[in-house]
Amino acid sequence: MITHGSRGSSVLGILALLAMTLGGPAPGSAQTDDSLVVHGPDDASLSLPVGRLRGYSTVPHEALLQLGWAVEVDPSGLRAQLGRGGPLVEFSLDSPLFRWDDQLFQMVSEPFSGGGSIQIPLQFVADFLPILAGEAYSFSPDERALEVLDASLWPGNRDETRRLEATRGGIAIQSGFADGSDPDREEARDLQERVVVIDPGHGGSDPGATGSGGRREKDIALAIGRYLEAELRGDEDIEVYMTRDRDSWIDLWERGPRATEWKGSHSGVFISIHANSSPSSAIRGFETYFLSEARTEHERRVEAIENAPLLRQADSNDGDVEVLDLTFIQRDLEKFNHGHWSNLLAEGIQAEIEDVHPGPNRGVKQAGFAVLTNVLMPAVLVEVGFISNRAEERILSQGEFQREIAVALAQGVRGFLERYPPGQGSTVQDEGLRKE
Repeated sequence: MITHGSRGSSVLGILALLAMTLGGPAPGSAQTDDSLVVHGPDDASLSLPVGRLRGYSTVPHEALLQLGWAVEVDPSGLRAQLGRGGPLVEFSLDSPLFRWDDQLFQMVSEPFSGGGSIQIPLQFVADFLPILAGEAYSFSPDERALEVLDASLWPGNRDETRRLEATRGGIAIQSGFADGSDPDREEARDLQERVVVIDPGHGGSDPGATGSGGRREKDIALAIGRYLEAELRGDEDIEVYMTRDRDSWIDLWERGPRATEWKGSHSGVFISIHANSSPSSAIRGFETYFLSEARTEHERRVEAIENAPLLRQADSNDGDVEVLDLTFIQRDLEKFNHGHWSNLLAEGIQAEIEDVHPGPNRGVKQAGFAVLTNVLMPAVLVEVGFISNRAEERILSQGEFQREIAVALAQGVRGFLERYPPGQGSTVQDEGLRKE
């Protein structure tokens, strides 16, 4: 039976956690920064992946399975139970608080949905587990390794193997087998699976543009993003991610790296969804942008509007925020050749939206959007209409129209993926470009 362990090891756990989080292995350790060694009975060992999607160290929720926990995921968070009749842990997404049986504890950082899993702060594994379940786990700060003391928890020693599947915000999450593997999922990703990352613009404290009728850009973008995610979810060869699936703030500079990590070595596209605005309430219609230097006054104005959150962030941090560097953008486009493919993606999306949108097709445009600068795949920013136009604001807020736009976006993506070279990331993309 597993009981709460002694809290005397908390200092060692915290020191080990700090060593991991701040980077660099502990003295005498050959362990890299992206995994955590776990020792088991009879000299057995395994590694848990460690990520840094939000700038702090996390492990995916599948890691708990490898440590002997049964895991359930729901839209609000995660529940896990250790062994048979052991402690029950409950996490809420985007909250540093967690419940261990009847006790409430607070971590430095919070769990979140990312990389196809629920990401749990490494602090829970390296610090709290040895403290709260000391008879089951111990942590060695010198080796930066976790040890499973209860042999019944080790993969292969359990009396059952469970596979759990759940859905969080429409994103399918597979928790894997008890040994941490999931052959079906890995095989599926090897069969030329494509990745589509949906980025609903703005969110949280940044509402984006607001129409005269009170509709907010962030709400319209999120609604269309959710419809698009649901539409693409039925495609067996497409894996879908959303940079945000709720009204939350995601830094502009974080969206691209997250998308690139989700894409991995597979082919992928990035769709950022926005609603336009103009000083003239008479202007309406839709347009799609790819990343390049703005050429016209209109393109520069839209670029400034969509990059405004970055400037506000700089003001609130005394200017301590990286500014947009178009020289870097041009170098990036030349290196990865994504500009050509992004242009083709934008053209396909414009053609599909034209069939359902009552406003004029304003064409494919280009600008230096911060959200696209570090997305290492074909990427576009879609302005689905002008929220500053009263009639178009009303249309954009209608659920039926939002679904129609989402279907059009999905059709544009599908058509593009038929032309886009599958499977091997930038190398294949570049070869495909040279053949054009």
